Amino acid sequence: MVMPPFPDAETVLMALLEPLGPTVTATPADLVPPLIRVQRVGGSDDGVTDYPRMEIACYGQDRAQAWQLAEQCRQLVLGSVRSSVGGVLIDNARTDHSPTQVSYENADLRRIIAYFRLSLRRTRR
Repeated sequence: MVMPPFPDAETVLMALLEPLGPTVTATPADLVPPLIRVQRVGGSDDGVTDYPRMEIACYGQDRAQAWQLAEQCRQLVLGSVRSSVGGVLIDNARTDHSPTQVSYENADLRRIIAYFRLSLRRTRR
């Protein structure tokens, strides 16, 4: 039996975070902050639920802007439990690694990275 695919966790998070600022899955060469980059960086499933590990990188013009954006993202992700985003139910969300400032190749910008674990079920046909 061929089962329906799990939801695309990157597009789910992009839709969730889009009200906070522009969201992408790859860092553009001409990055203009504020910007939120979303990537799936692993995870597992049990056949019923997908447990993607998600990386959210927040870029800001300075430390204050990057940290504020990162904290807004964290609170929105944690507050998404039992809500529907683009028709996908987020069963659970937790912080896997709290926001941390990480150096970025452009010294004029700041980047904060955090990791989250989501629980998403297949959509019904």
